[in-house]
Amino acid sequence: MRRLLLTLLLLFAAAPAHAQIPPEWEAAAKVVIGDLEQGTPQADKPWAQETRQGWTLARAWRQHNNGNTEIILAEYLTFTALCRESGCAGNTIAGKGIAERAAAVKSFIAENGGSYGLAKAVNTWLASLDDPSKKNATLWAKDLDLSSADFATGNLYALDWLLARARPPAEQAAAFARLALFIQGRGWIGPRCLDITKIATVLDAPPKVETCQ
Repeated sequence: MRRLLLTLLLLFAAAPAHAQIPPEWEAAAKVVIGDLEQGTPQADKPWAQETRQGWTLARAWRQHNNGNTEIILAEYLTFTALCRESGCAGNTIAGKGIAERAAAVKSFIAENGGSYGLAKAVNTWLASLDDPSKKNATLWAKDLDLSSADFATGNLYALDWLLARARPPAEQAAAFARLALFIQGRGWIGPRCLDITKIATVLDAPPKVETCQ
């Protein structure tokens, strides 16, 4: 059932309008990212243009990597979060251009024997750490294809790990978990297990971050 729900979410997310952010996506981004910012200095930061900037950056990333702009929700959430955290002026990703980041991602995936190999390496790393990383390793090991079988998610997962590894060692696991949640749909963020698999699929109610069942 979980695999089906996530598949439907990706299918739903695969066909946004070319020029406009779906309103349910924008609302979902503010709710999810706002939840992840709880207890951090970002929590009091007012929203400005990050939702638009994240949309533009996600489409530019997709255009560079596979020649189209039909982004998925995970891409939109990721780049909106990155724009909010570190800015994305000039379509930069954590201070570096898209071409540079994309080349690094391609090399990183190849070094790990492909996207599936990278997903396995991520889980091995997480399993070697303390909770909540161990819990994420157990949860995400149930379906490694979720982060590796699709070109878009495979690239995004590799980017997540590269960006997390660039941080001080004590911050890497938490930084990765926050980004990986957008792909995985469920994950342990500190002591909470969050579920965002339905965050943008309910059109007649406000988006809500749920607790994992």
